[in-house]
Amino acid sequence: MKYFSYLLMMCLVLMGCSDSSLESNDTAPDRIQREGQTMTATRQLGEYELRLSVQQFGDHDFTFKPGIRYRGQDANHEIFHSKQFFDIDLQMDGKTLLPPRSSTSEELVTKLTKDNWYSEEVEITLTPEQVQQLSNGEVNVVLNVGFRSEQSGYNDEKKMIIHAEEILSVK
Repeated sequence: MKYFSYLLMMCLVLMGCSDSSLESNDTAPDRIQREGQTMTATRQLGEYELRLSVQQFGDHDFTFKPGIRYRGQDANHEIFHSKQFFDIDLQMDGKTLLPPRSSTSEELVTKLTKDNWYSEEVEITLTPEQVQQLSNGEVNVVLNVGFRSEQSGYNDEKKMIIHAEEILSVK
């Protein structure tokens, strides 16, 4: 009986550990590539592929280029989204480091052509403290893409999380 209790407790601990690692892998990029001073992470999610390219200029300036590509069966795919289609956030312990941003509920239509990237470019200047937090590996870069689609008939949100050390090792 003593061994059974011990075995049961160990199983519960191991299941708890495996669930947390599974959750972190659930949003991790499938592939990270480096070319010069640019890091590009990609992740396949169903019929869509997400991409986030990050390039650092100087000590505090970063250019983020998020993108989405439709990989399904149709030649064209319409999605409906708010003005802020791509949301890039820097998070530490689940809390944002960036100032609040406004969003509109206005619905825009974007036509995705199969296998072609739709992307935007965002420049963000970080404070010295935020750059230090990135350097220490305390921060995650989170890419959220929210939209709805006539084909899927429901709201869809895609997410990719990149650990800071993946970005800053570009230097």
